Amino acid sequence: MFQNFWLKYEERLYALIPPLALIYIFFQPFNHFAGIRNIAFYGMLLFFVIKIARRGAGVVFHEINGKDSAIVALFLLLGAILISIVFSDYKIDSLNAFRKNFLCQFVVFFIILTEFRNLKKLKSLLYAVVLSFITVTLIILIKNPPAALFNILEAKANKETFLGGYALNAAFYMPFTLGYLLSSRDKLAIKGFFWSMLLAEFALVWLYYSSRTTLIAVLLSVIFMIVMSKRYEMLAMILAVVLGVGLVTYFKKPELFERHKTLFSFQTYTSNVGLSGRGYIWRGTVDMIKVSPVVGHGYGWKKIATVAREDGYLERWKEKWPETYDYFEKAGYGRANPHNLALQMLFEVGIVGLAAFILFWVTVFIKIVKIIRQGADDELNCFVKYGVVGVLVAYAIINTANGLWEETYGVLTFMLAAITLVVYEYNRCNDY
Repeated sequence: MFQNFWLKYEERLYALIPPLALIYIFFQPFNHFAGIRNIAFYGMLLFFVIKIARRGAGVVFHEINGKDSAIVALFLLLGAILISIVFSDYKIDSLNAFRKNFLCQFVVFFIILTEFRNLKKLKSLLYAVVLSFITVTLIILIKNPPAALFNILEAKANKETFLGGYALNAAFYMPFTLGYLLSSRDKLAIKGFFWSMLLAEFALVWLYYSSRTTLIAVLLSVIFMIVMSKRYEMLAMILAVVLGVGLVTYFKKPELFERHKTLFSFQTYTSNVGLSGRGYIWRGTVDMIKVSPVVGHGYGWKKIATVAREDGYLERWKEKWPETYDYFEKAGYGRANPHNLALQMLFEVGIVGLAAFILFWVTVFIKIVKIIRQGADDELNCFVKYGVVGVLVAYAIINTANGLWEETYGVLTFMLAAITLVVYEYNRCNDY
């Protein structure tokens, strides 16, 4: 009886995998709704595993080239992560971080490769990403009057949790949205709504959140994309908007204007004051990396303050580097982090892991270049040309002062890599 029931509804259950993936992706920028994300993830994982078990891996993955350089590099990265866990003194913490992060990224990557090969489904994925951050932005604007948002510290003190991480996420979602707009053939009303929300996101980052790193990452990626698309009139309009917002800032919030003005100062990028003390953090991270440079201390960054305390680094730094000691002693587990992607990866997974990560993205970038050279002007090819490249420009900039390869950014960037591979394979099979 159960077998008959299963045979009757089996295809319908497999059909739930793409919608569950869309739900999981949609809720990535939300600080709330972790339960929904978990249900969506483990639901799609369960049905995906059942599908593999029932049909066989050869059938499910038959359209994926297992010898593809990006796939090989991804498995090398997986191997480096597992090796770092095996040799770590913090195995339980590292395994927990793996379950919460890389496992999710790995599953999302292969689900997109197998379940979103239909270009209509792939476009629905782009749509879900754009709408997700728009929804967060609308919630923030509805919940907070402009007067409250002008004082972002007060809004955060009142536990406005939708604001948490907004600026960091904007460095991904804003270039992604602009890339979508530059490539999309949606109706004018839809594009007009997306443009207005993109401006609202920019206003939040500039006027309210005042994040300098995000601001420079977004602006440079936007300029890069528009120059690539040769839409110079649009560039002039965007620069006019930036100038207008700058004038509003100058008269309404001069202290914020002074803060953003430091972006044009050489000292901002060379002094510990300009880098908000990150030099002291980097110095301590490098000291810990020296002990295990090849395989790292184990996957996951949240334990770095624990390593500093339990492995005797705090005692060593107390007199020698008091600023470094203060940061790692006060920040604690899950709050202290290396604030640089390369250093964070070296701390977690060592030289082997960092090399595999770089190799993976080099292989993806080579595919992007091939897609651009093919010159096809359909929506998805144009999105790779503008959106994917724009996001990677912003990603490279923002990670000079952050280490974003796990959690939300991990899922989103691996999704981006999978989209690139699907478009590349589609072009190759159709001889574009």
